[in-house]
Amino acid sequence: MTAHMQNLWQSPGPWFGLATGLGAPIIALAFAGVLPWGWAGALLVVPAFLMIQMIRTIKNNDLPAVTGSPAIARYTMRMMAASFAYVIGLMIAIWLHGQLPAGSPLLYAVTLLPTVPALGMIWAMFRYLLDETDEYLRHRASLASLIGLGIVLCLGTIWGFLETFGLVPNIFAWWVVPAWAMGLAIGQGILARQDTRAGEPS
Repeated sequence: MTAHMQNLWQSPGPWFGLATGLGAPIIALAFAGVLPWGWAGALLVVPAFLMIQMIRTIKNNDLPAVTGSPAIARYTMRMMAASFAYVIGLMIAIWLHGQLPAGSPLLYAVTLLPTVPALGMIWAMFRYLLDETDEYLRHRASLASLIGLGIVLCLGTIWGFLETFGLVPNIFAWWVVPAWAMGLAIGQGILARQDTRAGEPS
């Protein structure tokens, strides 16, 4: 099973999760005018590097063999599709927001456009936990998801109290999805590293 967890990083899923978690907030803040495009371009170097790594893994087109589980292969493709749609939907919503009149019903639909693929990410994880027949891999995926959720809860709690007492500025709540995606990838990396250490001779 250790080899399966290590091979997970040979698939595009974790790399895409990290790239999305870092890149989506940068792009959104730049479009909103909060972050200068010069700084945004510099910061996007890191997600770009992660995307390059993702593209390298896509060259291996036999995901079930790489991951050791057909369920992981299906989950990876679902998460990639949902993450890509999330980034595109977010950019479209930010762009069209300034083009539509205030109070327009279409404005509500455009604003909620990124929420559909965001919910798709949650559904992809839920579906994977139902589809995975390997109890060990299902357990590891649950732990990684909890690590991602724990990161979101910690960040939200800490920032929330700092914001309550006026020590930091208000931030938009949509950051939770990119943070969870990034935390999920981090959790997979932590667990894979633990498996590697457990398999090393003492």
